[in-house]
Amino acid sequence: MNTQTRSNSPDIYSILSQTQRLRVSDGEIKPVLDGCSNTSKLLVLIWSQLGDFDNLEYAWWLHRKKEEIETRGITIRAIGIGNRNSGIKFCEYTRFPQEWLFVDPNAEIHALLGLYRGLNIQFPMLSTSQKAWLNLMLMCAGVASPGTLKEVFRGYKGDYNAPQLIADEEVVRDTPRGNASKLY
Repeated sequence: MNTQTRSNSPDIYSILSQTQRLRVSDGEIKPVLDGCSNTSKLLVLIWSQLGDFDNLEYAWWLHRKKEEIETRGITIRAIGIGNRNSGIKFCEYTRFPQEWLFVDPNAEIHALLGLYRGLNIQFPMLSTSQKAWLNLMLMCAGVASPGTLKEVFRGYKGDYNAPQLIADEEVVRDTPRGNASKLY
């Protein structure tokens, strides 16, 4: 496994190999690379808040390509900002395997890796989950999130250069609030 990094960047593999987070599948605090010692190909995804549209789409694509990913011997781990309940909902909605997803409620891994932790305005009298959702909505509106509005408008008007998400022969018969398996 290639673990080389640039001289001015943190040793990402070393940080990840020492990182423990809550695994969504069983609620246990485990090393995020648990079960990865014998893999030759490892894809680790560091996601922002689990409700973020990019993360939902990324997870959805990985689910669609799961068989190909496994055939190629690629092991996947993801860490997203959220709690176990948000991780479970995320996996139910996207069908992303719960055993691949770890949650980090305070975005500590983002800080360790020098990544943007997302908008974190502290609103008085709101619960942690309410603050998270309000911050996410503000980011979707472009607050402290350069490029977001451009992507939102691209989503509304369409992008003829983007890959097609739903095949011509597929029919969506339900909304995400219903049984997610009907979407696939």
